[in-house]
Amino acid sequence: MDTIKANRVIVYHDETKDVPGQKLKGHVLLFVPERLSVTHHGTLFGSWQNTYSPSRVLYQRVQEVRRSWRCDRKLHFSEISGRKWSTYDQVIVGVLQLVVNAMRTKGAQSFKYPLGVKFVVMFYPQKSDLTFYGGDTRKEKHLRRDETILRILLKGASHFLYSEEDRVELGRAVCDGQPEHRKFSEERILWQLRAEEPAGRVPLRDYVSIDPGAEIEHLQSDHKLYEVNSEKRMHANFLQVADLLLGAVRYACYVRNTADMRPPRIGAQCGDKRAVASAPVAELLQKVQRGSGFRHSGHYRTFSVSRVEFGEDSICFAAVPVKPKAGPCHPTLDFQT
Repeated sequence: MDTIKANRVIVYHDETKDVPGQKLKGHVLLFVPERLSVTHHGTLFGSWQNTYSPSRVLYQRVQEVRRSWRCDRKLHFSEISGRKWSTYDQVIVGVLQLVVNAMRTKGAQSFKYPLGVKFVVMFYPQKSDLTFYGGDTRKEKHLRRDETILRILLKGASHFLYSEEDRVELGRAVCDGQPEHRKFSEERILWQLRAEEPAGRVPLRDYVSIDPGAEIEHLQSDHKLYEVNSEKRMHANFLQVADLLLGAVRYACYVRNTADMRPPRIGAQCGDKRAVASAPVAELLQKVQRGSGFRHSGHYRTFSVSRVEFGEDSICFAAVPVKPKAGPCHPTLDFQT
């Protein structure tokens, strides 16, 4: 049995402006370890530890998928269109299959060692009462609402996805796109998490820490804007992965899928390309329908998808069902304990 210790992760953030027909917005956080230590137990020569960079391993594999189909375009779930299956569609499926496998804590088929990749998605109403938020303008109130939601999601995700045996340090957050009238505030998002207890809120758990030098960076997700092999080019690729995950989750949970989810041959007609593209993620979300058996899965506690409702004195979270199958696609995030 292996013990995974996530030393330091980069969190990639993206959002969708709307969920068609639902009046919802969605946020995604993709956790990719910069450095990971795995202790291997029970070998003939006792325990031994291996330390490596999952972000570099995953980035190289994403590039291999791109090269295999000669695709250097920016990957965006909303760009999937038409009825003829293309190499672009195939790359998206290949990248999503790769990332789903990179989330496995055991039994990974594509990697020699587990990569410790995780993600969460949270949907919330487009229209909400802005009187709870400070600021002199409506723009500032909107931004402070988004900062509050991001802080809640970051805290809840860290508590849910990690544990005493799988500790996490937040190194930085990378957000897709240019900032609005100002960038996200490290003080209102990251440093306020450290001040939860004095503010009367549940503090961060002991297994979650924040690097004192952590920052929030806004970055365009088009990788072609940056030099080959640069760190920013890698970050841009992972922002595209976050977009694909959010798009696939949204489609799997809120749009009816077709029965045949297998990718057709290149050039063949496809009745629902987005359903096929989102199939690796839909299958992942449906694993929780195994009930107690899901605890033995290599994907246990590597993802979560929730919907939040804000009240005057409360915040309520609910699981989001996957279409067409009934039932929750995952446990609800625990933000209170």
